[in-house]
Amino acid sequence: MKNLSEKSTNFRYKEHPGDLFRGTAIVSLPDPYKNQENFWIWFHPCFQTSQDVAVLNDLYKYLDDEWFDDDVMETDDYNYYSTMPKDQIRDEIKSLEEVIYQDCFENFYHLILEGKIELLTKHTRGIFAATTYG
Repeated sequence: MKNLSEKSTNFRYKEHPGDLFRGTAIVSLPDPYKNQENFWIWFHPCFQTSQDVAVLNDLYKYLDDEWFDDDVMETDDYNYYSTMPKDQIRDEIKSLEEVIYQDCFENFYHLILEGKIELLTKHTRGIFAATTYG
């Protein structure tokens, strides 16, 4: 079986999902592993306000020894993570990414089942709407 990218799979939301990152335009279906952030943006149930995404971004900053604002440096999280060994931070990142992936995959599945997105392929030259399955 060919992978999805070889079939030029596109998708679109039937109705605007109500945030700044996503819309109803037809776009290429992002590969969850090759284009991780784009997949997360399109399919995380609340990417903009997700605490998991915010913590993940901070963990990468801790890993790369990036500078934080003074107000962040006074938090318990900063005191906890800034003293953590790099290997442990990497483990935290891996664990949190698994949680975020799970949220995205579950949401993608529900979006299809609820008919909120349409998958479109050049290979079949047709539209496969989730609403036609139920």
